[in-house]
Amino acid sequence: MTVLLINPGSTQVDKSWAYRKFFTPIPPLGLAYLAAVLEKDGFRVLVHDQFACKSADRELLRIVAEERPSVVGFGALTPVMPDASRAAVRIKAAFPAVKIAAGNIHPTCFPEDVLSGGSADVVVRGEGEISMLELCRRVRDGGGWEGVGGISFRTADGRIVHNPDREVIADLNSLPFPAWHLFDPDRYTRAPLLGIRNMRAFPVLASRGCDYRCYYCSQDKLYKQVRYRQMRLVVEEMEYFHRAMGIGFFGFCDAYFPFNEESGLIFCELLMRRGLQKKIKWSTETRVDKVTPRLLKTMKRAGAHLIMYGIEVGDAAVLNAVNKRASLPEAEFALRETRRAGILSQGLFILGLPGETEQTCRRTMRFAARLDPDFAKFNLAMPYPGSRFYDDYRRSFGAGAPEHPERFSSWYDWTGDSGELIYTPAGMDGNTLRRLQREAMFGYYMRPRVVIRHILKGTIGLKDFFFGALWLFSLLLKGDRSGPGFGKIKKREGSDVQKK
Repeated sequence: MTVLLINPGSTQVDKSWAYRKFFTPIPPLGLAYLAAVLEKDGFRVLVHDQFACKSADRELLRIVAEERPSVVGFGALTPVMPDASRAAVRIKAAFPAVKIAAGNIHPTCFPEDVLSGGSADVVVRGEGEISMLELCRRVRDGGGWEGVGGISFRTADGRIVHNPDREVIADLNSLPFPAWHLFDPDRYTRAPLLGIRNMRAFPVLASRGCDYRCYYCSQDKLYKQVRYRQMRLVVEEMEYFHRAMGIGFFGFCDAYFPFNEESGLIFCELLMRRGLQKKIKWSTETRVDKVTPRLLKTMKRAGAHLIMYGIEVGDAAVLNAVNKRASLPEAEFALRETRRAGILSQGLFILGLPGETEQTCRRTMRFAARLDPDFAKFNLAMPYPGSRFYDDYRRSFGAGAPEHPERFSSWYDWTGDSGELIYTPAGMDGNTLRRLQREAMFGYYMRPRVVIRHILKGTIGLKDFFFGALWLFSLLLKGDRSGPGFGKIKKREGSDVQKK
């Protein structure tokens, strides 16, 4: 039996030249794990990354017509759910016998809406490997879906059935390596905002789950318990795919990694023992309170290219309110020591969280300039489905599915849509937040020392700088330019950064 897994495209990206250029595709790790588990059980599996291939729905119909899969599975985040739904409906209309499955965060949060809207026959909720395997076995053997844990499905008479949740996979070490051989590695060779060009770049996972429960994060909806892989297996996986597929860059997609100094030192030692630090580069996202000078120096020797830090805001009161459980001085320490170790850094910031004002947002912008990471992203606060932020948002505005799920993206507005944002804090409006986001990005990257630094290091090419500046400048011209600009940051830098 054949199973086709699809990473849906995004019309929101396709309609913007800047989106297409800078939102480079990332190999979908979730689908790769699903494919590996299904292949191990004897299924014939095909994967089509519609986002990376920039293919139209007619290409999906052609593949289904030629390959005749019995099950077609879509992995859908909320912003691309309209695209996944549209493609699924077209496939179902052309091939009624095909079973359509939907998984990942949006179907997990809204299984009834996805099923009643005709976007799928069955929803795989939460961690999907074992549930997907069991439902595919039922399709192969001609059985029903009753008793398959972790799924919701629509019956022949239109009823929607929610089977009980499935327990999480207790032993992540039991999972096979992701089925990257089903992907074209040359479609994943650029990540301008990570300093990666002309290098095959793939994700790797050392854990699932997170203990910190940040207010704005939805990870708990998929991974309800923290589990860890053996460091030995993580390193073996990286070595295997470097040899088998020529992958030269790996990005950890854990909630944070290393988990502490000990785990990081063990990982680096295993990596260097195999000589991999001479062959590959790697990046990770971690917390500012998880790094030490010793760890950072060892990570540098082990080939660490870049560390992303979820700094979020430059206002201590806002930071505490979202349960980050980290401090601004810890962020300053982490960025300073990362620079001393010779590792590139990226600061991840949020504008417009609950309780924020224009003043607190500008405080974040100034704090970002003061920290001076090599790369910076300024996202707009977004109540992602599955987060406590979303739960509060939904209680405030009533029950029901979101009207425009594609707008549940902190970068949605950058396509030029003038529609109101999904969320704005009390006392602020969408125009103000859009203007602040644009000022933040333009002001951060157009500082002469930043331009010179990246040109000298070769981390951002001149062509990318040119198009990036053109895009940001055009957005500034579109928006409301009233109010104090980012250009005033330098002389006020750090003047009202709150400290403990």
